[in-house]
Amino acid sequence: MSRGIRGVPAGFLAGLTRIRVLNLREIRTHRMRVFTSLIVVVVSSALLVAVLGTFGSFTASVREFNSAISGAADVEVAAIADSGVDAALATELRRELPDAKAVVPLIRGSITVGDKQIPLLGSDLHATALSGDLSAVQGGMSVSLADLDTGVIAGPSTGLHAGQQLTVGDQQVRVLRVVTGAQAGDLNGGSYVFAYLPLAQRLTGLSGSEGTAGRVTSILLVAKPGADVGHLRAEATRIVGGRAVVVNPDFRAKQAELASSVTRDSTLLVALVSLVIAAFLVFNTMNMAVASRRQSLAMVRALGARRSHLVGDMLGEAALSGLVGGAIGVPIGVLAGQWAVSRVPSVTRDGVNIAVGYHLPAYAPVIAVVACIISCVGATSLAARSVFSVSPVEAMSPGEVADSVPRRGVSVWVAAIAGIAAVIGAWIIVATVPDRPAIAAGAVYALGALLICYACTRPLVAAVVWVARAFGGPGRLASVNTQRAPRRAWATLMTVAVAIAVGMGTSGALDNLVASISTSLEGLGDPDFYVSSSTEDEVPLGPILPPQIAGEVAAVPGVSQVLGGQWANVNVGEDRVLMQGLVPGSHAPFIRKATPAAVRQVLAGDGVILSNVLARTLGVHTGDVLRIATPTGYRETTVRDTVDYVAIDSGTAAMSAAQLGSWFDRPGDTYLQVMTAPDADKAQVRAALERIAADNPLDGGLVAQVYTGAAAVAATQRQAQQSGAFTVAIQWIVSAAAAIALLNTLLLSVIERRRELGVLRAMGASRRFLSRMVLAEAGAVALVGALLGLVIGAVLHLLADEILSATTSLDIAYAPRPITAVFVGVSVVLCLVGALVPARRAARMNITESIANE
Repeated sequence: MSRGIRGVPAGFLAGLTRIRVLNLREIRTHRMRVFTSLIVVVVSSALLVAVLGTFGSFTASVREFNSAISGAADVEVAAIADSGVDAALATELRRELPDAKAVVPLIRGSITVGDKQIPLLGSDLHATALSGDLSAVQGGMSVSLADLDTGVIAGPSTGLHAGQQLTVGDQQVRVLRVVTGAQAGDLNGGSYVFAYLPLAQRLTGLSGSEGTAGRVTSILLVAKPGADVGHLRAEATRIVGGRAVVVNPDFRAKQAELASSVTRDSTLLVALVSLVIAAFLVFNTMNMAVASRRQSLAMVRALGARRSHLVGDMLGEAALSGLVGGAIGVPIGVLAGQWAVSRVPSVTRDGVNIAVGYHLPAYAPVIAVVACIISCVGATSLAARSVFSVSPVEAMSPGEVADSVPRRGVSVWVAAIAGIAAVIGAWIIVATVPDRPAIAAGAVYALGALLICYACTRPLVAAVVWVARAFGGPGRLASVNTQRAPRRAWATLMTVAVAIAVGMGTSGALDNLVASISTSLEGLGDPDFYVSSSTEDEVPLGPILPPQIAGEVAAVPGVSQVLGGQWANVNVGEDRVLMQGLVPGSHAPFIRKATPAAVRQVLAGDGVILSNVLARTLGVHTGDVLRIATPTGYRETTVRDTVDYVAIDSGTAAMSAAQLGSWFDRPGDTYLQVMTAPDADKAQVRAALERIAADNPLDGGLVAQVYTGAAAVAATQRQAQQSGAFTVAIQWIVSAAAAIALLNTLLLSVIERRRELGVLRAMGASRRFLSRMVLAEAGAVALVGALLGLVIGAVLHLLADEILSATTSLDIAYAPRPITAVFVGVSVVLCLVGALVPARRAARMNITESIANE
C-alpha cells in the first residue's frame, strides 16, 4: 500500500483532498440548499428526542418514586385489588421466609388537605431496613408511639408546618415535624406525608375490624446478603397462595409505560414518517447536487478518480450531514421535551399523585443521531447512483443540462418493485402484527410511496408540463424549463405532496380516533348526573362511597332512579387491569356493546366481559375459562364476550358488582348513576347532589364529585384530543420544514437558470413575463403535487386508522375530513407565495451579469 505523509495512506489523503476541493466547496456555494435539507434532519432528530424524552419521563418518574420507597427491596407482594392485602400476611412471611432480612408492610394513598391532594405513605419500624428515601424520612423520628397514633411527618413541599392540626375525613391529625436536610426533597419532590401504619390504615380506609391487622397496599421483602432472590420469590409465591401477586418492585413503572403507550405510539408514528421525509429531502438535495456538480465530477474523473471514490465521498458528506443535523436536533428535542413535561403537573398511579420530572433516556440521543445518519446515507446512496453515468467527456459540458439525463430503466424498475412491495408490506404488517409494533407500517408505507413516486418521475413531470401549458405563453416556456429539469420538478412537486399527505393522514386519523372513542363509550353519557369518587377526567377507582349516599340521593326531589357501580384496579401478574362492577339497568358501554345473552349471564354472576386489548393480553377468547387470582384465592370464570373499549393500561373487564365486591373483598360503589324525571329542575337536583357529597366525605378527606353524563363523554374526548395535540404539532412542524424546502427548491431553480433568464431578457422578454413564467411553473407543480398528495394522504389516512385500531383495539371507522380541502388550498397558496421571491428575483436580474455569470 502506498503511504502519504507520516505513514497516512495516500488513498485516505486523496479522499480528503477530493472532499475539500469538491464537496466542501459545493456546500459553501449552495448554502441554502444544504441548510434546508439539514434543517429537516434537525427537526427529525429533535422530534425523536422529544417523543422519547417526554414519554420516558413518565415511566422514569414512576420508577424513581417507587425506587425511593422500595429502596433495597428485592421482591414485592402487591395487593391484587384496591382493597389491599391482609397485613397479617407480613407476619406469616416473616415466620416462613428465613432468607428474608426484612418484611416491610407499606401503604400508598393520598389525603386531601384543603383543595390539595398529598401522597400518603405508611409503614412501621421495619421500614428502616429498606435503606431508601422512605427509611431516611422515618429514620429521623424522635417521637413516641403515642404521637405516631395521631401524628404525621410532612415533606418540605407540602406547605404544612410542624404542630399544624389537620382534619382528614373523620380523623384529627397533627403534623409532628417537617423533613429537612439534603434528602428532604428527593422523594417525589418533597410532596409526601408519612404516617405510622395504624394511622395510615385509618386515613385510607384499610383498617380492619377490632382485633384484626387490617390491610396494606403491598409488602416489601429484603433478601439477606447472599440469598437467592429467585428462591425467595418462589417461596413467597407459595406462601401467598394467590391472595396477592408476587412481582419485582419496579412493576409499576412498566404499567405506567403501558398506560402512555397509545399517545406515545401515535407521536412516534409521525416522528418516523418525518424521518422518512428527511431522507427524501436529503435525496432531493443530493440528486440536485449531482446534477450541478457533473462538470466538477467529470473533471475529477478525467484526472484519474474512480466512480467508487466519488460515491464514497458523497456518502461521507451525507453521513456528516446526518451527524451534524442529528447532533443539533438533540438539544432542541430536549428543550421541547422539557416544555411538554412542564405542562403535566403529575401522574396518578395507585391513587398517588407522582410529580413528573424530565428524564432523558440515555439511548434517545444515540438513536436519534444514528437514525439520522442512516437515513441520510441511505437516501444519498440512491442519488449517488447518478455518479456512475458521469464520463470524463462531460468536463467540457455545462452542468445544468445534466438534470435532463433520464433515469436509468433498471433503477426505475427496482424502485417501482420495491415501492409496491413496501406498500403491500405496510398493509400486511398492520393486518398481522398486533399492538405497538404495528406503527412500523406507517414508516414502511411512507418509504414505499416515495419509491413509487420516484419510479413515476416521467409521468408526473409530464403532468406538470401539461398543466403549465394551460397558463399561456409564460406557461409554455415554463413547461420547456420543466422538461429540461425533470428531477428538480419532481423534487418540488413531491415536497408539496408530502406536506399534504402528512396533514391528511395524521389529522384525519386522530379525528376518526376521537369519533370512535365516542362510539366505544356509548351509554356513558346517558345518566343525567354522576356522583363519583373522582372527577369526570378520571376513572372512578375509589375510595368507596359511604353507603348512606345512595339513599340520600334517591330521596332528592326530581331523581327517578339511582344505580350504583364501581371500578377497581386489579393486578394480574405485573399487568394492571381495570375491572367494572355492573348492576342490572346500568348505563355502561360494556352493556351496550356486548351481546344480550352475555350481559344476562354476567349480571347473574356467571362470567366476565373483556375488552379486546385485555383478551389479547391474556390470550383468551369468548368461551374460554379464565383463572384469576383474587384476595380471596384463585377463582375461575368464563369469558362471555369481548368488545371494543378505550385502551386503558393492559385493558378493561366487567363482571357483576356483587361478584366484584365478593371476590375482591371490596363491596360498595365508587360511583352512582343518577337519572332524573323529565320535568325535574336539573340545576336544583345538581345543587342537592353537591350538598350530599359535601356532607359525606370519603376516606382520606376526599369529597365526592358531581358531574353530568355529557361532561363524562366530553372529558374522555378531550383527553384523546389532548393526547393527539402533540402529534398534530409535530405534523405542522414537518409541513413547515417541507415549506422551507419548497421555497429553497424554487429559489434554486431561478439561480441555476440565471444565464438562461438573462438571455431571455436580452431577447426582449419583459420582467413581468419572467415573473409569470416562474409563477406558472410553481402553479403547475402545486396543482400536480396537491393531487398526488391527496392520493398518498388518503391511503395514509386509511392505514393510520388501521394502525391506531391495532394499538388501541378500537374499531376506528374511516371518515373523510372536509378540512382536506383546506390542506390542499393552503399548500397551493404556499407554493405560489413561495414562488413570489424567486419570481421577483428573476424579474430583477441584471442582463449583463446574468449572461456573464456561469
